[in-house]
Amino acid sequence: MAAEGSPGKSSPSAADFERQITELIARRDLGRAATAAASCRATWPDAAPGWLLGSIIALLTDDARTALALVEERLGREPRDPQCLLQKGESLLALGRRDEALAVATQAVGNVGNDPVALEALCDFFVHAYEHAQALVLLDRALEATPDRIALLGKRAVLHRFLGYFDLAARDYQAVLARTPHDAEALKGLAEVSPQTREQNVVARLQAALRQVDPRSSDAVVLHFGLAKCHEDLGDHAASWQHVTAGNRLERARFQYDRAADRAVIERMISGFDRIEAVWPDATGERPIFIVGLPRTGTTLVERIIGRHSLVHSAGELTALSEAVGVTFKRRAPQARGWLDYAGSLAELDGESIAREYLARSRARRGARVRFSDKNPVNFFYLPLILRAFPRAHIIHLTRHPLAACYAIYKTRFEGTFPFSYDLEELGDFYVGYRRLMAHWHHVLPERILDVAYEDLVTEFEPTVRRLLDDLELPFETACLAFEANSDATTTASAVQVRQPLYDSSLDQWRHYARELAPLRARLESAAIAIE
Repeated sequence: MAAEGSPGKSSPSAADFERQITELIARRDLGRAATAAASCRATWPDAAPGWLLGSIIALLTDDARTALALVEERLGREPRDPQCLLQKGESLLALGRRDEALAVATQAVGNVGNDPVALEALCDFFVHAYEHAQALVLLDRALEATPDRIALLGKRAVLHRFLGYFDLAARDYQAVLARTPHDAEALKGLAEVSPQTREQNVVARLQAALRQVDPRSSDAVVLHFGLAKCHEDLGDHAASWQHVTAGNRLERARFQYDRAADRAVIERMISGFDRIEAVWPDATGERPIFIVGLPRTGTTLVERIIGRHSLVHSAGELTALSEAVGVTFKRRAPQARGWLDYAGSLAELDGESIAREYLARSRARRGARVRFSDKNPVNFFYLPLILRAFPRAHIIHLTRHPLAACYAIYKTRFEGTFPFSYDLEELGDFYVGYRRLMAHWHHVLPERILDVAYEDLVTEFEPTVRRLLDDLELPFETACLAFEANSDATTTASAVQVRQPLYDSSLDQWRHYARELAPLRARLESAAIAIE
């Protein structure tokens, strides 16, 4: 008979449990995975998998406190285990205990030696923590140990790009291409980190790669977008449009999107917030700055201008608001289904609950300065809820010429986001809905939203920055005029552009495609959207 607390003869081994739990996690069957992890802990209390995997499952189910408790139990037995230290860091970060999380992850760094797999995992943690410089140090170490790992070279190229080291990014992309000449992401990346000229460009290499790949594959999508960028740089606008259209058509075929559903959601929001209370109780005293608008309209530029101010920390493109709204909604209407139910019930949500959830979820990224900015463009859906949660919040809404904005969106591959952006008719419909929603928010939230035109930033930069800072109740600082000197990492599609001084060539770029954009223009004008 087996001793109490030890496995019986027919019990699965710890390795068997680990395989089972890992498979269940991969299938997202997290309930059964948690049960199996608990059984593993009960049967094999001295083995790591039950504790570590149990902690991972808890974190996946948004239970960071349980995740931390489980991994700390394991660390009581093996305090130097780098996997468990990293998991503790992830748990602390999820709880908003940023400084502790970074300290624990740094401790793990000291325990992994030159193990490239562990170094890469720690690199990913520091990227998640928005500590890109530290992530780069770890990736350099991993590549010293395994210099021929193409995936690591590609990842380092992206980090170099985020940090503004474009020459180093190009070098990494070239290193990838020396081993895999038709690598689509490396070729597109190489095209994007520097202007393409007649004397020096990657058009022929992109075309050669396009001939080698499945014409319907994701690689083909990437190569088409890369070629579109090259041809636009070279002034070959017909070729650029041909490739951007081909890339968009392929990308649109890869997912489902219902434009009518999006419009119905917007109409439901408008009807739900037909009247808005004038005053909200202020439960937090926080004064966050929300930067909203469509993508590619200057939101990143404004974030970096404000981020140069001594009193403001740029928290980046947070998902905390939509998560906070979602959690608050589930508590109020757990049986609701679908986006229409969701949109129709938003007006009933409690601002204090949203504020509490938002602050908890954003704590790891808010920094120690007096004010912080949250640059998630699509937060424009939630403007009344922002002010209900934070009555002293400031909302900056970026605008841009309608066709300039739509063209900038259409020529960008967002990799899984903004599904309306890959078809001109759908893009037009979404734009009409967005304009209708913003007009409604201005009506019901008078004088609470500051519109900033991208064109004003480009043509009247200093007066516009002064107006922006004045609205934010911040004293003018000349550092804000040198936005390109902002050393913070940029992870958006504007990573290259925002590190350059202002230029006006993008203002009228859409006019090269006026004929191709004519149907879109007609759609917008039919909705009374003026096109100059």
